[in-house]
Amino acid sequence: MLFDIIEKNLNRIEQDLKEIEGLKNIDFIDIFPTSDKHKLQLEDEIEGIANLEIKTERGNIYTLTKPLDTKYGKLKWIKIRYFDESRLDWEAAADFVVDDRNVLLNKVGKDKRFTYIKRDEWDAVEFKTDNTLIYFLNPLASEVYSKKK
Repeated sequence: MLFDIIEKNLNRIEQDLKEIEGLKNIDFIDIFPTSDKHKLQLEDEIEGIANLEIKTERGNIYTLTKPLDTKYGKLKWIKIRYFDESRLDWEAAADFVVDDRNVLLNKVGKDKRFTYIKRDEWDAVEFKTDNTLIYFLNPLASEVYSKKK
């Protein structure tokens, strides 16, 4: 179920990703459960294939013991979010690495699909459509969470 969700999401966003200049590889993925029960099922599934690294206010962050090969590179970091009705339009949100994030930053304010988000530990460019929810973080989510382990 978990890997099916990841594959479905990556297939779903593939067309929009073609617009992203300098796309390199996947870094991280947030999984959005469709219910509290679904969250528990996902956590049961990931338990045997990953290590729980960090518990956050939005969900639990895991590292896969064997990274998942995807069409966008190896995926090691996964967050299983708490159920949130505002996320039902997407099954997941992937973070990607790009050659030059400034290219995406320059689209903020010029293209309504791009938004800038600032947090204490990171900032991000969000790319959002009806089909797509993608993030480009600085520093990368994997780097932020590696320091918290």
